[in-house]
Amino acid sequence: MLLEFGFRNFYSFREGASISFRLDANCPHSISLGKPFSTVVGIKGANGSGKTQILKALAFISSFAHQSFSQEIDAPIPIFPFFNSKEPSEFYVEFMLQGVIYNYELSCTQERVLSEVLYSKISKRVKIIERVNNEIIYASKKYSAIKGVRLRSNASLISTARQYEIKEVLNIAEYFSDFPSNVNTSGYRERQVSIATISELLAKSVDMLSRVNRFLQECDVGLSAVKIIETQNPTTGKKEFSPIFIHKHDESEHPVAQHFESSGTKLLFRYLPMYIATLELGGVAVVDEFDVHLHPQILPKILELFTDPEKNPNHAQLLFTTHDTEILNNLGKYRSYLVNKVNNESFAYRLDEIAGDLIRNDRPISPLYRDKKIGGVPCV
Repeated sequence: MLLEFGFRNFYSFREGASISFRLDANCPHSISLGKPFSTVVGIKGANGSGKTQILKALAFISSFAHQSFSQEIDAPIPIFPFFNSKEPSEFYVEFMLQGVIYNYELSCTQERVLSEVLYSKISKRVKIIERVNNEIIYASKKYSAIKGVRLRSNASLISTARQYEIKEVLNIAEYFSDFPSNVNTSGYRERQVSIATISELLAKSVDMLSRVNRFLQECDVGLSAVKIIETQNPTTGKKEFSPIFIHKHDESEHPVAQHFESSGTKLLFRYLPMYIATLELGGVAVVDEFDVHLHPQILPKILELFTDPEKNPNHAQLLFTTHDTEILNNLGKYRSYLVNKVNNESFAYRLDEIAGDLIRNDRPISPLYRDKKIGGVPCV
């Protein structure tokens, strides 16, 4: 369970930003469902405001903690400080794992790690590991085995401990592997998993294909089913898989190949397995341009996969950016962040941080946004 993360001196965020999934006692039960954390957070702002950079920060933290040891020994750390600032960039992430709250803090430049600290909290917060430069200066008794690892300037102590198979740290390292995303430290990227690969996955998982079909039918995108066909490549002899989208007219079914299917339907087909896998694993799906190619009425149905406890028993989470304004009404002020940029410096704030009663739980937020009363809009 991701509770909060933050960063400073990263891309256009000079002073930084913090994104929290925590909910306080003021949050209505219809949103919190009695829990102190949210399973969805949406980020909205103008083009170029810095929305995607927030997701880049989380992509960097999760990738660096999990797999930085696999990088070349002289590879630079993939961070981009504010206008080439010489100051270190700083990151933190707070998460709950098996009933224990962990806090991981990192300070680094593109050349080297300056410090890392890992805390745990059951009844009170305690330091369990601390690194300065390439030296472990503290490790609690339970984690003392980590003192024997050889640190590298461009690799996280967590990723390094995973490489050395330090069993006490393996569950923490694996936590950072459950952040499927269409963003990396360089920005938005089309999902690297091809339609062919997804088709093969669905061909092997009847249950997942059934769930994809059920969702597409509920969205009423004109489909009666998606079927996966298997063919053999005449050159390589390898099996190949592809989807056929079945449309019904009157009582007749009409198969449509992927090349002729709508962009929105194909996007749902590509992303739904990721959402379903995240729900099963209890991970965190990180999605940039959440609304691209999709009708606004479909977006709340995707959110419902994560907000409905019956559909999300493992407390999986969704963090996304969007240009859709109406989605703010579904999220409410406790699950919505806006991003502004002033003098080329970005800053982010959750809507419940706005003082007064301008934003109320019983009123839609979208009119306030359109009237430019709460920020996060283009200067046009």
